Amino acid sequence: MKVLVIGDSYGLPRYAKNSFNVELDYAGTYPEQLRRMLSANFTEDVCLVNRCRHANTSLSLIKGEANEIEFLRPDYTILQLGLVDLWPAEGRKIWPLYSEQYGRDPWVTPDEYKNNLQLFLNFAKSRGSKVIVINNPPVEKVHLLKHAGLEKKIVLYNNLLTRLTLGKSVNLLDWYDRIKSLDVKCIFGSDGIHPTREAANLLARLLLQQISLFEDGVVNG
Repeated sequence: MKVLVIGDSYGLPRYAKNSFNVELDYAGTYPEQLRRMLSANFTEDVCLVNRCRHANTSLSLIKGEANEIEFLRPDYTILQLGLVDLWPAEGRKIWPLYSEQYGRDPWVTPDEYKNNLQLFLNFAKSRGSKVIVINNPPVEKVHLLKHAGLEKKIVLYNNLLTRLTLGKSVNLLDWYDRIKSLDVKCIFGSDGIHPTREAANLLARLLLQQISLFEDGVVNG
């Protein structure tokens, strides 16, 4: 089984905020937890390629990630992109990956986000890959107070994902709704954005369930 995960820093290890203490090691990230779960639940060999990157946006889907589909021909493609696309640019401490995003706020507009995803989803499906899209998570209240309109923007981009995947043989994992009612301490790391090991474990388990449904023929890709 070949699985391709394309995302942002949400799927990477990290240090605790304002320190050099490792808050989440690679073993605790949701892609690596998912890889171990797949290996434990299926008899075939599992190859999971983690293409998560810091500051990654949906623009990367049409500027190179399609090559990964062509080269790997994954059975499953997992997409987790959007929070970086929509985040307010003012006050950011990191540069965008692509020069055409310099000076823009947000880095990717809703229309561009929809177009980037649509083009990539069509290409992935044309290469026989079953696609699972993870929508954008909520963030801790401190960020919502700091950035006016951020919560509405997250909902807007998630609504775009819902419309984009509806009836398109693409499985949408509603991560936003799934974790919104959970205890904040179980969800957010020290920066109020990235997942704890516990939240990453939950996300991995939900992805395992989705892949199992595909494998059992309950869901058609």
